[in-house]
Amino acid sequence: MPSSYKDGAVRGFGVVSHNDDDHGKSTQGAETNDSRRRFLAGSAGALGALTLGSAFGAQSALAEEHEDGTETEGPMEDVFEDDLAILNYALTLEYLEAAFYGEALDNMDADDVTVEWADELPESIRERVYDRLTVIQEHEETHVEFLTGVVEDLGGDPVDEPEFDFGSAVEEPAEFLSTAAVLEDTGVGAYAGAAPFIEDESLVPPALSIHSVEARHAAFVRELGGQIGFPDAFDEALPKDQVLEAASQFIVSDAAVMDDGEDDDDDEDDDDGEDDDDDATETEDDDATETDDDY
Repeated sequence: MPSSYKDGAVRGFGVVSHNDDDHGKSTQGAETNDSRRRFLAGSAGALGALTLGSAFGAQSALAEEHEDGTETEGPMEDVFEDDLAILNYALTLEYLEAAFYGEALDNMDADDVTVEWADELPESIRERVYDRLTVIQEHEETHVEFLTGVVEDLGGDPVDEPEFDFGSAVEEPAEFLSTAAVLEDTGVGAYAGAAPFIEDESLVPPALSIHSVEARHAAFVRELGGQIGFPDAFDEALPKDQVLEAASQFIVSDAAVMDDGEDDDDDEDDDDGEDDDDDATETEDDDATETDDDY
């Protein structure tokens, strides 16, 4: 058996999975950079065209109600300006998840992160829970690094990391697990909702790769929280506005990708108002000057 299979290495996109001995030490750097170059070269174009329709397209729809009361699936609206907008959208969500796990694991140790049914498990398995959560956090950091590099490789500007406030969700173990499940489920739905609108088909394989890993995360934290890890045969694709609504409750600083254009409109309105005030002031000054001249 090849050593890469024995060690559990998956190097297709520069990510190395973890065996039980290394407890979550990841290999990044050169492999991540090399993977970006390879997929940006378009080597997986045919695969991208196939997976775009089959894996994501079938679920990227919203229900439409007809006059007879029946509902059918209609296409989800494309609200993304271009591929860079989709990548920065995904990057913001990865920032969110990486920060969430990072803060939680800094605040809690292995004894804190437990589950109600832990006593039924062998100690060797209980000890792995914290390590597995650490691996998830490392995955999210790797996704951040990867997506940042892709945006830069495409000539774009990666969106800045927002400031987050997770409150007690990164302090209380039970709340941490329930929030982790919500965030992971939201991430899975976000990738499924955005992927059909990717124009460069060479970007689809890595999007699929991240999407499937996020689904694994979701299943794991769901089970830890006492929920079934795979409740449905099909996952729901989520539209951007619904995803941003869920994520915005944890974001306390402005993030360009979260604005969705609304703040820009408000700013323009404010600017217009300021201009009107300036015009009014200038008119008053002119009138006053003319009055003085008359005298």
